[in-house]
Amino acid sequence: MNGWSFNQAQQQLEYKARWIGLSVIRLSRRETRGSSMTCPRCGERLQSDKRLERKLWCGKCRIVMDRDRVAAVILARRGRVRFARSRPPIEAQGGAVEAVKGNPTPTVIPGVDAPKLTQQTKS
Repeated sequence: MNGWSFNQAQQQLEYKARWIGLSVIRLSRRETRGSSMTCPRCGERLQSDKRLERKLWCGKCRIVMDRDRVAAVILARRGRVRFARSRPPIEAQGGAVEAVKGNPTPTVIPGVDAPKLTQQTKS
């Protein structure tokens, strides 16, 4: 995975997410700006120190965090906000019963689900 380009990693992530029924939310460049420089607790600008290398610290909260972890937390929050805005209200979705309905016919993937294929053709 370390040898993959960003595009390959993104395609693989989207493929695996679709495979298990999850949606992937892409954030724009504008939405990702400053994601590793904002404190996830209080929203203040984080400060770096050459001695801490990849760590950032908040002068207000007095916490020290890895910059990749900070970015992941901030981006996850921004993605949840985008996801919440893109969904209709619960009443418009048909209530909780809609969410429980499953796919009545199982999806069969040739080459992977070969035993399921032979079982279905027998009946």
